[in-house]
Amino acid sequence: MPSEKRDRDQAPSRGTTAGARIRYLLDEHYPGWLADALVADGVDAVALIAHRPELRGADDGRVLTAAVAEGRIVVTEDVSTFGVAITLVPRHVGVVYCHHKRFPRTRAGLEKLRKALAALAADPPPGLGEHPVVWWIADT
Repeated sequence: MPSEKRDRDQAPSRGTTAGARIRYLLDEHYPGWLADALVADGVDAVALIAHRPELRGADDGRVLTAAVAEGRIVVTEDVSTFGVAITLVPRHVGVVYCHHKRFPRTRAGLEKLRKALAALAADPPPGLGEHPVVWWIADT
């Protein structure tokens, strides 16, 4: 399993912004299969719940710090708590917020989120993946 983790961490992403690769860390409310589906789409993604179990239950500041260490953008629904984390970890490379009503945690809702995240990785806003950009993801 360690080689699978290493391969996933080093897998290239198609999305770029001025040379930066878009790399996602899906917060703990997203399943591992969602990250795996994004990887199958050519997007570098890991799910906290499946690929970073040491972060389960960790406060959002620790999750964001881990994302910074890996050059990953956190994908989350937790607006208020990640807002606090952003002030504590200002040198992050991005946080993408997903509204639970727009992307419910059903199979259909998460498939819709997969498509939206893949589209965002393919055509990111300026600075996402390089600078502390905070972005609300829209429907595809």
